[in-house]
Amino acid sequence: MIENLKKYIKGDSKIWWIIIFLSIASVLVVYSATGELAFKYQGGNTSYYMFKQLGSILMGIGIIIVMSNIPYRYYSRFSFIFLCLSIGLLGYALIFGTNINEATRWVRLPIIGLQFQPSELAKIAIVIFVARILAQNQDDKEALKKSFWGIIIATGIVFLFIFTDNLSTAVLLFSVVIIMLIIGRMPFKYIFGTGAIAICVLAFVLLLGPKVGIKRAETWVSRIEVFISPSKGVNTEKNYQSQQAKIAVATGGFLGKGPGNSQQRNFLPHPYSDFIYAIIAEEYGFSGSVLTLGAYIFLLWCVGAIVRKSTRTFPALMVTGLAFLLVSQAIINMGVSVGVFPVTGQPLPLVSMGTSSIVSTCIAFGAILSVSAHNKEEAEKAKREL
Repeated sequence: MIENLKKYIKGDSKIWWIIIFLSIASVLVVYSATGELAFKYQGGNTSYYMFKQLGSILMGIGIIIVMSNIPYRYYSRFSFIFLCLSIGLLGYALIFGTNINEATRWVRLPIIGLQFQPSELAKIAIVIFVARILAQNQDDKEALKKSFWGIIIATGIVFLFIFTDNLSTAVLLFSVVIIMLIIGRMPFKYIFGTGAIAICVLAFVLLLGPKVGIKRAETWVSRIEVFISPSKGVNTEKNYQSQQAKIAVATGGFLGKGPGNSQQRNFLPHPYSDFIYAIIAEEYGFSGSVLTLGAYIFLLWCVGAIVRKSTRTFPALMVTGLAFLLVSQAIINMGVSVGVFPVTGQPLPLVSMGTSSIVSTCIAFGAILSVSAHNKEEAEKAKREL
């Protein structure tokens, strides 16, 4: 059975070890961080959320195996359909979505009752779509310039659906698209103009958002103000999350308090998702924190190797965009916990509790491994022909 399974586990083995490491870390830390949640909603059954997370992880690994066995050319062929489906789900969530944590961005699947965030799928869809458009027009400068508007319109639609409820995700996604445009050799004046307009729009939203009816604008402004001037939020609810996260990080020391010995999990809001890195720092110390950060940086290095071996533009752009998306999200999550960034709602990829986040992360990993597997097959074929 193991031998049969190995036939389907394709791609760079180093990336698979990263996946295994993050998966184990996820189950251990979620088990530790959900104690209060278990007593509140599951009658003290502290293993409930651990097994739920384990189930999500195993499902995610199954998704990775399936996606890595799909030739990457199919990602290109169906990218537009995937994008349209994602936009449709975003629209449905905006109108009929479930309101959780003051944000209407969840959709409940019928029959099984599972809730997921369409924005998680939209992130992957737009990256693959942009990679396809850029790759198709690399050999024609005029066509490349014309393709710019298609990319911006698609990105703008997704951005508009996401930003009112989840500004950090929208900004992250837009930033990744800008990076892809730079790598895809889009004329700099187009990129600069788009960036300038985006900054103006963001400033308008933050300054006038509360006055024009954007519900969460006050929350965004408050978080930025407290981040810039921490003294404004001292001993207030505005700075509570950041303060508790910093305490967790500071008291972890070099080796940490040990698994299951976190104290701040009882005070931190969402210690199993948005602030899970603070729990890692507290229980596993500086060494555990650096190891976790290193896993994501190592992923970026592995993807760099995949890009260098790619002979076609689309797979190189796709894996670059997906890697930047995952690693940037991870760095933002970790940066929030240590006080480098203002508070956002970004989960730690493949570690934070949440099925929709795990599913989207695993789709990205599967697509990356698909390209890696193709590169290996091409290299082996070249050797045989020598």
